Amino acid sequence: MAQVQTVLGPIDAVDLGLTLIHEHVMVDFVGADQTGPHRWDQDEVVRTMQPHLNAIAAQGVTCLVECTPNYLGRDPVLLQRLGRATGLHIVTNTGLYKEPYLPAWAFELEPAALAERWIAEWEQGIDETGVRPGFIKIAVNPGPLLPIQQTVVRAAAITHLATGLSVMCHTGHAAAAHESLDLIEAEGMDPRRYLVAHADQVGAEDDADPSTAWAAHDALLRRGVWLEYDGIGWGPFEWQESLVLEMLERGLEGQLLLSQDAGWYHVGEPGGGTVQPMTRLLDEFVPRLRAAGVTEAILNKLLIDNPRTVLAVN
Repeated sequence: MAQVQTVLGPIDAVDLGLTLIHEHVMVDFVGADQTGPHRWDQDEVVRTMQPHLNAIAAQGVTCLVECTPNYLGRDPVLLQRLGRATGLHIVTNTGLYKEPYLPAWAFELEPAALAERWIAEWEQGIDETGVRPGFIKIAVNPGPLLPIQQTVVRAAAITHLATGLSVMCHTGHAAAAHESLDLIEAEGMDPRRYLVAHADQVGAEDDADPSTAWAAHDALLRRGVWLEYDGIGWGPFEWQESLVLEMLERGLEGQLLLSQDAGWYHVGEPGGGTVQPMTRLLDEFVPRLRAAGVTEAILNKLLIDNPRTVLAVN
């Protein structure tokens, strides 16, 4: 039976439930050469973030996919504590982000050698925690890709082939997304296991007209990827709503994921700074979709079935 790897261990994929596929509990933007557990107080982070996680649990959310990668504030033990305290299935990741959040040693490695480190986290657990990742999280600069980001993308594809874990890539630009897809396909990875995070930004940088942006989205969809509209709640809802309804009108709900990229405890700011609530998707955006005629069956596909498909590993 397919399973999903959470910070508290594997669960059967059928038990995953309503999932927020792209959120953050904590992020540290100080840089790879300075970040580490010495930078934050776990107790304070738990006190700050547990109410936000309790709030989504009260909405019926059962799984939170925590997308903070290594050297940006990933803390598997913190996530274990929050998972136990809230009852949420929390999923963490392996992988790396982009400059200046890359360790110096990453620039010295070929893709296969970098992938070995990530595969080891899957097989043995992260550091000494025993926590295993449930997906691969990477990032790319706006295209054309820098050599180090090409290495990261290729390493992610190699890791996927060895583990079955899906790859989520912080993207937001069409050219970078297509170049990334060229690289993973050259490694033999199926794009149907590749998530273009921040896809709702694709086209927005050039034209705020969803009908114009749609051509860029359609070109990516034709390559088989998942599009992640995950900036919901950071501004007016009309942009993402138009994109979602366009996808549903075309019968493409099988390639769509929704989330908020919300949170998070900002390491280095007093009290963690201002936390963006993780509740707006279900409190405000989903009711707009219902009012536009989106059925419960489609909503369940977007928020339950699709995340399960993405996270499940046989």
